[in-house]
Amino acid sequence: MENIMQISLNIITPPDTCHYLAGRESVTECDLMAEISSEEYEQRLLDGWRHFGRQVFRPVCEDCKECKSLRIPVGQFKPNRSQTRNFKANQDRITLDIETPQLTDEIMDLYDRFHAERSFSRDWPAKQDQDEFSYDCSFLDNPFPVEQWMYRENGKLCGVGYVDRLKCGLSAIYFFHDPLLYAYGLGIWNVISLINDAKKNNLAHVYLGYYVKGCQSLEYKSGFKPNEILTPRGKWVPYL
Repeated sequence: MENIMQISLNIITPPDTCHYLAGRESVTECDLMAEISSEEYEQRLLDGWRHFGRQVFRPVCEDCKECKSLRIPVGQFKPNRSQTRNFKANQDRITLDIETPQLTDEIMDLYDRFHAERSFSRDWPAKQDQDEFSYDCSFLDNPFPVEQWMYRENGKLCGVGYVDRLKCGLSAIYFFHDPLLYAYGLGIWNVISLINDAKKNNLAHVYLGYYVKGCQSLEYKSGFKPNEILTPRGKWVPYL
């Protein structure tokens, strides 16, 4: 296949407040891609990069290596009791449609309510109501096809996920949900849905992005076992 990767801009951000661990700073390397194929991005993913829209990024903090790329080998996954209960509770309650990404008022309302609740409950940085342009840049304007996973309860939108479907597996880009349905465990349900879809389609792994021990918002990822992390030397090894 013809190599179509073009890097429009490479940036190393100045040190900023770490959003994962209190009292630390973060530095990120970002490549803003005019074009990149899914095959080329897959190699980036395997090397520890992530993407929001056309921005491909990775942490490059000099004194901290706590951001660990984490993936689940779906053929070996064994749900724990809590995950089994989650499956039984949601399998007949929540429906899923996989669509081409698009923005609606319903999606934007859910996104804003989710972030408002997280700003209150987990001290996430406060957000102003998001405009269509910023949402488009993060989730809709992609250099290769991305899936939009739409979860509904009784027809009402309750969760939205963005997913890369690659040859190496499914990669979860981002997920947000109705904060009023916290008891449903929709974040867990989204990962279970990814694992089941990967198994159905003979994909080897589900990639969950970065895991940071001690960060409450990311702690759920370590509950999916067995799992693997990417070492600083570029090898995927068993973790928890």
